[in-house]
Amino acid sequence: MNGVDLNRFPFEYDLTWMSFFQDSQGRTYARYGGRDDTGPESHLNQKSLVRIMKQTLELHKTGSVQPNDRYEPATADPLTPEQIPTMRQMMEKRKVKCIHCHDVKSTRLKNLRLADEFNKKMIYTYPSPSNLGINLDPVSQNQVKSVANKSSASSAGMKAGDILLQMDGHRVLTFADATRVLELTPETGDLAVQIQRGGTTIDTILKLPVNWRISQDPSWRESTHVAGPNSGFWAVELNEQQRKNLNIPSDQLALRATAIWGAWTKKAGIRHGDIVVSIDGLNADMGIKQLQTYLQMNKTWGETVPILVIRNGKRMKLSMKLPPQPKQ
Repeated sequence: MNGVDLNRFPFEYDLTWMSFFQDSQGRTYARYGGRDDTGPESHLNQKSLVRIMKQTLELHKTGSVQPNDRYEPATADPLTPEQIPTMRQMMEKRKVKCIHCHDVKSTRLKNLRLADEFNKKMIYTYPSPSNLGINLDPVSQNQVKSVANKSSASSAGMKAGDILLQMDGHRVLTFADATRVLELTPETGDLAVQIQRGGTTIDTILKLPVNWRISQDPSWRESTHVAGPNSGFWAVELNEQQRKNLNIPSDQLALRATAIWGAWTKKAGIRHGDIVVSIDGLNADMGIKQLQTYLQMNKTWGETVPILVIRNGKRMKLSMKLPPQPKQ
């Protein structure tokens, strides 16, 4: 991201891959990329990329760019990552001066945290249409693959097979086009959508439920480390046989500590090889990324968290006091 104009290329900086199809004046035809909670390549595949490339060539013949609206504004004064104050501080400490996509989001959030303007909901940028019950096909990305029961989409009358034409009047050809609209959609209210069913164009309204932007598993988002403290240790999940040996059900937490870096972790008495079977009263099965994200999104600096571990076959109750403040 070194030197990239953030005003020209706004996107989900936590993601895996993103591309913009633009004309020579920087006006956008379509976006491609992004992901949801299910995996890094949920909407990245060769067929869908070829499809949008062909569609873009057809749009280019008639100059059918997206309008200069709030979603794809005309290029403003350039803003580069190097201009972000906390980015400059971070890069001064790096030997390799490469700015990653996630660095952009993290440093912006750190700026807000320093100004006491940060809240944890800011982690959930560029929400997936699935948050509103619209599951888009990974290949034909403006086609509705399925509609979740009791969702905003089902209440609006949307059905599998519908073609999503517009959201809030903005053309949608890809998953990334849809997430761009949702990024700038309010927390509450209504969202106008236009769909095609058969040969009929239908206008309908999506009601935005409370906390609709929040998804179930944000552990893939690098920016969660800005939101709160981590455990100070890394761990791997036990396999089936290891679980049987310790009488741990397959649906319960079983993480073996493999690396410990937190002074607070060491002070709590956690050791290399300990098997964590409960944290903060939770024993549901999760990976180490989910455990870290749980703490980051649900705990704050200086809180005390109970932990239950198995060491040498015996269960031990420990107490971890999380670091008192974020590392700047």
